[in-house]
Amino acid sequence: MSKLQDLINKLCPNGVEYKYIKDTFKRLKGTPITAGKMKEIENVDGEIRIFAGGKTIINAKEEDIPKANITRVPAVLVQSRGIIDFIYYEKPFTFKNEMWAYTTEDKVSVKFLYYVLKNNLSYFRDASSGMGSMPQISLRITEDFMIPVPPLEVQREIVRILDSFTKYTTELITNLITEIEVQKKQYEYYQDLVLTFVETGNTILSEQSRAEQSRAEQSRAEQE
Repeated sequence: MSKLQDLINKLCPNGVEYKYIKDTFKRLKGTPITAGKMKEIENVDGEIRIFAGGKTIINAKEEDIPKANITRVPAVLVQSRGIIDFIYYEKPFTFKNEMWAYTTEDKVSVKFLYYVLKNNLSYFRDASSGMGSMPQISLRITEDFMIPVPPLEVQREIVRILDSFTKYTTELITNLITEIEVQKKQYEYYQDLVLTFVETGNTILSEQSRAEQSRAEQSRAEQE
């Protein structure tokens, strides 16, 4: 964090300017496509990702997408209906035209915008209340949102730090999930071993004991 503080002290000792998103980033439009059409053209080998409301995401071939408006630069997608959220995406994609996205010439600034919006996610979700049974925000909500615009070097360092934290958190969660699965399997194994009993007369025998008893009885029968 000392490098970031040094950059701030050097490049913006008196603070940073705040600007409207609409004055800083280019707004991108999506593709007019229905849910039915998305089901029709879905293709796991498709090179274009299509985002719809909620968690609906598919891949499709570009030639199968009618009136396709493909974004081919890093951008921040505003999920404005159903689930209010933001997605940073770098590969070619499009989205239902009820949503919108933002980009600019420098990839760092796009990623910086993403982190700023994610940090203010509760504000946008609160802004969606009272707009019907399905959460939804209007274009004005993001267009007129003011964000800090520090020098690019400062943005780059902030993005680097947050990317590192995100990577570490993702790896930690993955390791924890793996460990939980291992522990769960071990628990289930010993649970089955302990609880799988067979009642024989007045004696409760485990599967292993039952097998041993069976072999002993068979041996006695052969001797007789």
